[in-house]
Amino acid sequence: MFKRPDPSLTPMDQRGPSPWQSKKQSQRGSVLGNLIRFLLLSIIAILLVLPFTPFAGRIKNGLKELIAAAQEERTKIITQEVEKRVEVPTQIIKEVVKEVIKEVPAPPPPLPEGYIPRKEVDVSTFYNGITIETELLTEQGTYASLERLDPDAYKAEFKLSVRVPKANQELKELSRINSQLPTLLPGLQAMLPTAKVSGFYHRLYENKTNGIQRDITRLNRILDRHNFFDCETILEMTHPTTSRKVLLIQSEMDVVADGSDGDRMATLDEYIYMSDYYQPFTSYAWAKKTQTPNPLLARWEERLKKAKEQFNVKGLSADRNRELKALISQLGLEIGEMKARSSLIAEKDPFIVLSLLFRGYPANKHTPNMGDYAVVIHEGKMYPAICGDYGPSQKMGEASLMMAKTINAKASPYRRPESDLKVTYVVFPGTAEKPNSPPNLDRWHEKCASYLQEIGTDNAGQMLHRWEDPFKKPEPPPTALGGVATDPATTPPATPGVDTTAQPGVGTTPAAGMPAVPAPATPPPADLPAVPATPTTPASPSTGESGVTPVTPAPANP
Repeated sequence: MFKRPDPSLTPMDQRGPSPWQSKKQSQRGSVLGNLIRFLLLSIIAILLVLPFTPFAGRIKNGLKELIAAAQEERTKIITQEVEKRVEVPTQIIKEVVKEVIKEVPAPPPPLPEGYIPRKEVDVSTFYNGITIETELLTEQGTYASLERLDPDAYKAEFKLSVRVPKANQELKELSRINSQLPTLLPGLQAMLPTAKVSGFYHRLYENKTNGIQRDITRLNRILDRHNFFDCETILEMTHPTTSRKVLLIQSEMDVVADGSDGDRMATLDEYIYMSDYYQPFTSYAWAKKTQTPNPLLARWEERLKKAKEQFNVKGLSADRNRELKALISQLGLEIGEMKARSSLIAEKDPFIVLSLLFRGYPANKHTPNMGDYAVVIHEGKMYPAICGDYGPSQKMGEASLMMAKTINAKASPYRRPESDLKVTYVVFPGTAEKPNSPPNLDRWHEKCASYLQEIGTDNAGQMLHRWEDPFKKPEPPPTALGGVATDPATTPPATPGVDTTAQPGVGTTPAAGMPAVPAPATPPPADLPAVPATPTTPASPSTGESGVTPVTPAPANP
């Protein structure tokens, strides 16, 4: 019967002992197993007995030291450099994208196949108000190496178109410039029928056009529009009744600041003589009256000294030596003039400037000269003056700084009082008094009023502006009796043969029936102080009943 195998046995166990295993091998295995068992039992026995032996404490301490050493090795601190990353906040920049629409450039024009002649015209305006029209003409020429030798191949032709103004000579046109002119000069209506446009007017614009032609040919700066049209008219007139000759000019007013006089003004404002156009002299001048030097004499002598020092330097060019030589000669003449003569002072004296074109025509009875009396009319006022200086031959209308500042307080050596053609200059030719003398403003007022009356202005004395003498000395205080206290230091010495105790018109009352003696036509000599005019004393009963009114003399300026 078949025996079922035991499931708890492995296949090897189920097979039983190997028939090939020997008996010796079985014995060797049992001896080795016994030896291992003995060793294990010995170790266990030693471990159990060891705590009760003297070696137990040493073993225990040794084990503790081993454990402590092992722990120290575990807690050893190791230092290492570690990179630390710090986050820094940064500003967030937002990028804004703008859409830009760009035009696609047009393709360049096609290159020309050959030369194309053309004519182009361009118009512009210069700094001086002149309208410029240029015309460019081009034409086909020959080779460049040949054309550069021909002067006509590259040239410019200038054509300047200028309209010369017409002079007005009718009362209507004169009144258009100044509507009050017929009232101020009622005699115009009587003089205009025989008046004529002066040849000086035509010569003025002839000088202007000639100067423009000369300058434009040399490509120099030409006369500007403002100064070309600076004169409305120049009329030669004669009053039919008195035969008084008049030269009437309508223009603008430029400013002159020239002149110096040490006798009357020992110092001069720096802003005057530092001007680029300042001159220490005027054409109207007279012999010095005192030893007071000209205020600019020292300055001119210093300039002469420096010019001589530069001239003595070796190695200068011929042109520079020529310039210095001319400068030394000019300064020498001017220094001599300063020492010998005095001039008008534009800052203190009212005078007008004549154009140089008036010089050289003595045969013309309407030619004005230095010292001739003149009246300046602006708006509704009239100002007495004289012709005191000459100016450029291409310009018209100029007066002293004193006259300019009276007409317009904002005037200066660099600013006109009147830029429009609204100033009328009434000049009386042939009225200059000889010899030349220092200004006497009261005398000028008297003479200008007299000449205005001769041409029909009856109330000229009241209508004329009266200038204040800028150099007038203060009046001495009156005495208790109504007279004038006289300073012995300023009392003039008695002149032999002349009785000065009782002269009518000099601080005394004329006797009854005696005609009043008019004021002298000329001022007293400069070396003697003038006798000041004194108030007229009250009339005595006898003179008061006679009906004769004492005449107060015109004060004389030193």
